[in-house]
Amino acid sequence: MFSEHVAEARRRISFLQALSLIDIGTGERQRGMKVQCPVCGSGGALRVWSDHGWCFSEQRQYNAVSILAEKWDLDEESAAIKAMKDLGLSMPRFEEAWEAALAPPPPARESLAEALRIWCGAHSANWRTRQYDDEVAEMLARCLGLLPKVTTPAECDMWLTKCKAAMERVLGNTGACT
Repeated sequence: MFSEHVAEARRRISFLQALSLIDIGTGERQRGMKVQCPVCGSGGALRVWSDHGWCFSEQRQYNAVSILAEKWDLDEESAAIKAMKDLGLSMPRFEEAWEAALAPPPPARESLAEALRIWCGAHSANWRTRQYDDEVAEMLARCLGLLPKVTTPAECDMWLTKCKAAMERVLGNTGACT
């Protein structure tokens, strides 16, 4: 099992940030870049993603903490503490951790979006083509654009109700189920 420091560092430090701590640049691209592996030294052997890396020479996957531990010759606990300190990150205080534990989970926004699309399909006999009409697509995009602001169960219900009404206005009465 990971220590609290290792778990927190893995949660908060991206692989790209870890590479910057050991002076490995990835260029402008943030996904799929190949760089020299800081552990084995093979040029172009380390494939970099934002959350991990894969060394083709070693046939080994690294996360932010594990690559720092290898490069700095430290155990993962010490590497996590050093990395968080170097990046100016601190462990959450007990009060912050408690508040986070008590916070309700975020709403399933993608499920809400899917519910609206299903409703539209049931209320428009020709939804497969209508969804691409300018007015319909614009209203759907406006509705979906509001989803990041939905944070409570009451807001979920209100969003879905209001968006159904908005979509009904642009779809009109198509004779499909009501």
